[in-house]
Amino acid sequence: MSQNSSNPANPRQIPLSAAPVTARTWWLLVVSQMEQTVVNVLTVVVGVVLPMMKLYYMQTQGTEPSVLIQGCIAAAGLTGISVGSPIFGYLGDRHGYLWYFRLCGVLILAGGLGGWLLTDSPWLTVASLFTVGLGIGGGYSLDDVYLSELMPAKQRSVLIVIAKTLAAFGCFWAALVALGVLHAFPHASMWRYSMMILATLGLVTVLMRIRWWESPRWLIMQGRIKDAEYAIHRFMGPQYTIDPSALSQKKVQSVPIGQMFRGERLWKVIATSVPWALEGVGAFGMATFFPIILMSLGLHLGADATGVAKIEDSVWLSTFIYLFFVIGFALGVPRLKRQYHITVMTTGFYVCTASIIMIVLAHVFSWPLWVGVALFALFVTSMCSGPGAVTFLLPSEVYTEAERGVGAGIAASVGKLGAIIAVFLLPWFMKEFGIDAALIFCAACMLTGGIVTNIAGPRALPRKKSTPK
Repeated sequence: MSQNSSNPANPRQIPLSAAPVTARTWWLLVVSQMEQTVVNVLTVVVGVVLPMMKLYYMQTQGTEPSVLIQGCIAAAGLTGISVGSPIFGYLGDRHGYLWYFRLCGVLILAGGLGGWLLTDSPWLTVASLFTVGLGIGGGYSLDDVYLSELMPAKQRSVLIVIAKTLAAFGCFWAALVALGVLHAFPHASMWRYSMMILATLGLVTVLMRIRWWESPRWLIMQGRIKDAEYAIHRFMGPQYTIDPSALSQKKVQSVPIGQMFRGERLWKVIATSVPWALEGVGAFGMATFFPIILMSLGLHLGADATGVAKIEDSVWLSTFIYLFFVIGFALGVPRLKRQYHITVMTTGFYVCTASIIMIVLAHVFSWPLWVGVALFALFVTSMCSGPGAVTFLLPSEVYTEAERGVGAGIAASVGKLGAIIAVFLLPWFMKEFGIDAALIFCAACMLTGGIVTNIAGPRALPRKKSTPK
């Protein structure tokens, strides 16, 4: 064996799970979580594209696009995520994760370029957003694999939530970039130009993953120990080695999708996927339509504006609210270190429910602007520090190695199904019943999320009993 070959018994080498947090750790975290950033950017991009397209149709055809077109554009990316997550998770478990991980960035790049460069047809935009979603969905199942094994064991949960915090910051800077696009191209006919942001992120993702390697844990499970050693050295350096306990996981077969819905695994699927679906109503349903919701509620920064200027005003206000995505996840880090994760998620759902109901009351009774903005900030903060943080973390906590890829894929797929239903129905809901009814629908979903979490959560992730001193 060469001098640099790892030996789990060699005391001079450090097991991967015991690695300290270094600059290399932060780089691996950033690269692994890229799809989490892109999905937040996608939300902002769609939130800008929809009102711009509505304005374009009004100027050119005298009527808004149908609610079917609006719903399809809002749901296209999320549908791609829902389709891509279980497919990529299953293929990755069977054939390895590396090339699929790179393919995710390629799909995001291709979809972003298509939406930007192709004609003004809304259906081509739907196809482009669906392609972006496929790439994001693949990343949802594969990001979790790399983060769960490359992050040091003692800090893993905190680092994964920090990854979500970094991803949430994408909402803020993407909104700023979108404002720059609106300022540079202040014409409704340029509604597709915001897709440039997605294309750029796809290119960055592809470039960052050129120097990337196969999952060491997957290689170990196939019995390819030397290849796993090489991958660990390339990821972290020659001083790191395989965890001795990981050697017992050689040639473990992945669990077929059908078996995930039987016995105790069913509770895991319910706990990791159904609350994620209901949380998706708020995370994507409301967030996707933030500019439209704010305009419908009559919330604006200054004097009433029209056309692109009115959209720009609502995006500015949305940008301020997007800051609370970052604050929410940042506040979730200490909570996850101290509290039972199911309690954190349940509490977040209930506070979200109350804040949405208060937003409706603020609209009905014409409360001041600052009250409405504060309530939106409370909603976003509670969502991100509670269900937003825990739903992403939960699959890595409840699933075994053999279940993780397919389990995370199912969770992400079902999670996005809730978001798809929300963003597809909300344009119709707002048109037929008004903004208040649409918000009450969102509040009901949040309340149901808290109830389901209370029932299924403890069965999937039992509370740890304190050890008597």
